[in-house]
Amino acid sequence: MVRRSTKLILFGGTFDPIHRGHLEVAAYAHKLLNLPIHLLLAPHPQLRPPCEASYEDRWSMLQLACSSSSELIPVDFEKHTVGPTHTISTLEHLRVRVRENFVWVLGSDAIANVHLWYRAPELPNWLSFFVVKRPGFLDVQPPRGFELVDDAKKVVKRPGYIYIASQSTIDFSATVIRDNRHQGKDIAHLVTQPVYDYIISKHIYQTKDSC
Repeated sequence: MVRRSTKLILFGGTFDPIHRGHLEVAAYAHKLLNLPIHLLLAPHPQLRPPCEASYEDRWSMLQLACSSSSELIPVDFEKHTVGPTHTISTLEHLRVRVRENFVWVLGSDAIANVHLWYRAPELPNWLSFFVVKRPGFLDVQPPRGFELVDDAKKVVKRPGYIYIASQSTIDFSATVIRDNRHQGKDIAHLVTQPVYDYIISKHIYQTKDSC
């Protein structure tokens, strides 16, 4: 459920699985923007390989991971999307229902591919970016059409801005978590306890079956 406000902060991803790195990014964005962070589960993103966990399992894990914070809002808005999901299409659907200023939270590794997003030239008219640096991707170049700002709160005022946080996140990866599970290694330190318990109880990521 999208929480109503005059600004909508979205953090999208496959969350396969959601891990402590994701939660650190969301908490950091909330700290600087002082607004709830909506974690939007993507069923079939266009630039990622198929997920290993089912949509239902990823949604359950996302809800569990967000349950301890009232400022982290899990959202399954794209659940019934047919085919690959596109950021701009999601924003168009949201705009029909609510008048929001959209801010998209993402890591510095993903910002380099924004020019490949569906209808990329239109994005500066729809959203602003809040970018968190990831180890190995510290040199961040703003996508074409976006204005770099040095005050995080400016991104909530109107579309077309990009803020690049100076702080780097911990180097967690969902790929590493899945690989560790494939190899029988422990992942308890990489995810929250409820998510860990769910993964173990459902025997997720023990094989490389796609969703």
